[in-house]
Amino acid sequence: MGYEFLYITTSEQLNKAVLEMNNSSVLGIDIECENNLHHYGSYISTIQISSETKNWIVDIIELNSKDEIKNLIKIFHNKKIVKIFHDVSFDLRILNTQFGIKPKNIFDTQLAAQFLGIKELGLGNLLEKNFSVKKDKKFQMNDWTIRPLTREMLNYAIKDTVYLIKLKDLFVEKLTKKNRLKWVQEELEHIGTLNFEYHNTTFSNVKGFSKFTNKQRAIFKRLFKLREKLAKKNDRPEHHIISTKKLIQYSLYNPAWDKIRGVHPIVRKMSHLFDEEFNKGSSEKIILQKRETKRFSLEQKKQIKILEDKRVAWSEKEKLPKHLVLNQKQIKEIIIDKNNNCLRNWQKNALLIN
Repeated sequence: MGYEFLYITTSEQLNKAVLEMNNSSVLGIDIECENNLHHYGSYISTIQISSETKNWIVDIIELNSKDEIKNLIKIFHNKKIVKIFHDVSFDLRILNTQFGIKPKNIFDTQLAAQFLGIKELGLGNLLEKNFSVKKDKKFQMNDWTIRPLTREMLNYAIKDTVYLIKLKDLFVEKLTKKNRLKWVQEELEHIGTLNFEYHNTTFSNVKGFSKFTNKQRAIFKRLFKLREKLAKKNDRPEHHIISTKKLIQYSLYNPAWDKIRGVHPIVRKMSHLFDEEFNKGSSEKIILQKRETKRFSLEQKKQIKILEDKRVAWSEKEKLPKHLVLNQKQIKEIIIDKNNNCLRNWQKNALLIN
């Protein structure tokens, strides 16, 4: 099935489209990205936008600068227009990090689905169940930086936003019947106050880093940063240069870098650099400071148990995920900091917390 859309590659086309978007009260939005899959870094390739009557695909790579899309940014910041996303977290991170876009007045259909007690939260599952529309995964792993994009790829890209407004309307109706719409609205207002930023994995974030020896940490850091430098220079994902698993392995002993297999050829070509970094790291140490472990008093443990029991009982009664009713961070803030401001009103009423 094909969809009608305007494919936007110039600022003139975009400015005309923005005039029409401004007349809409609601817009469905989705993004196709490069996310360290084919190239170095994470950045937006296209932004798909649907109103109730029209569809647009904005080619961010062709437009190529924040100034070129400045009028589109105003749409995201327009509080009068509802912006619908599905699983808003990544989109907000990449939009803010790349362009400083912090969308106002958002609606997340995945969040709405969670508050309806739906367990299969993928957009494909929701579209198929509610509209008998099958989401083709054919282009999910494609390189969205290659130009020109095929008609088939563009049709795939716009498919999600075409149905986002209908899905939102359906969920609003169901949430209203369950008296849960205000709960979702409160959560969305809270999300709107958060500062979403995209962060690449750093050497210290790698699983097991804290368990390395002081010397191994220093070697691993140097190898990790060299890999990042080469990945950026050659426009390749870091794991294409050499896997993190191998970096961990080779931070224990210095291999013959010019002979190792299962790595990008650049590693063997620049073997002397890897050897140099290993040797520099061997004479260094990274000592981690011990984190102070907070111990709960008997009274605090008792209060935590009471809250957790309330959470379980209410989540079972309402058929909602426990973390949605009350998460561990909130529990600690309530008990340790004696602060209930982390709770939304619907949570306070549900759990009888003043």
